[in-house]
Amino acid sequence: MNGISVIIACFNSENVISTTLKHLQNQKNTETIAWEVILVDNNSTDHTSATAKAIWDQNPIVPLNVLTEETIGEAHARKKGILAAKYNILSIVDDDNWVAEDWIFKINSYFQNPEIGLVGCAGTGEFEENPPAWFSENQHAFAIGKLYDGDFTDITNYAIVPGAGLSLRKNVYDTLFKLNWKPFLEGRVGNKQSAGADSEMCYVTRLLDYKIYYSNLLHFKHFTAAHRISWDRLTRMTEGFGQADVFTLPYKIMYEESQGKRSLMNTFRKKWWFNFLGKKIALLLKDPFQFIAAPPHTQKELNRIRNKAFCETIWLERKKFEGSFAYLENVSKGNTLL
Repeated sequence: MNGISVIIACFNSENVISTTLKHLQNQKNTETIAWEVILVDNNSTDHTSATAKAIWDQNPIVPLNVLTEETIGEAHARKKGILAAKYNILSIVDDDNWVAEDWIFKINSYFQNPEIGLVGCAGTGEFEENPPAWFSENQHAFAIGKLYDGDFTDITNYAIVPGAGLSLRKNVYDTLFKLNWKPFLEGRVGNKQSAGADSEMCYVTRLLDYKIYYSNLLHFKHFTAAHRISWDRLTRMTEGFGQADVFTLPYKIMYEESQGKRSLMNTFRKKWWFNFLGKKIALLLKDPFQFIAAPPHTQKELNRIRNKAFCETIWLERKKFEGSFAYLENVSKGNTLL
């Protein structure tokens, strides 16, 4: 059914969900657009669901469907919402995303192009406190800041957008569920910091022959509480990025080969040991004095963390990595997966 299902996965979101919902209640020019809001409470221990219902009842402009997913994990919560969605376009809004009043209108207009499978945009930081000096150089890790130029740009060759504010066709998920697709990467699990699930969704959408677009005209404010901006959290996210790099790499290689870029180099890149050694050598050339502690709060420290996480993960998951190419080949061909 044509329309937009806004999906909000929540875990202990009582303190932030009200403002997020109020921004959705403030949508303009949606009289001819069918849409709904699906809030999935991921086994919260606070009053997330009750708070959401109370706010929405003050101005119920479209239906709000509040669901509970007891299995902890952002991926489980989103899947619950996706399966419940009535409409053919899904808009993934985080519990701390304050969308602009033309959010629904613009998303509806973008997906009039049937070739587009996924659209991303940039969040503007709305900070509880002024962020530290190191933040601006690392803001993209927090889903804040512009990634690409242009008002509305085809970025299929790059295919990476932030997970916050991402919108895509429900048919992508319908196809993947039918194939029994299992993602290589997981999203957040409770307060555990992980990475890569949103990047994988971008890559698998491209694998299904859809185009990926990025809009600088689609806006939301990303409210960021003070405790969420810390160097410790950034290092944990960076470790997650390094782990995720292992299983986003096969998607990149598969896409290059689908574009006719088959090469001896890509044949080697499908071998775990080639990537393991390549990362080690690249870091050694760039940072030969690794036995000396990196200065705190520097890119050198983050580079070391990401490189180490990649190497440890590809070693531990070497069999899975080398088997991932046949797996993705089956996805691209529409073969049901075991």
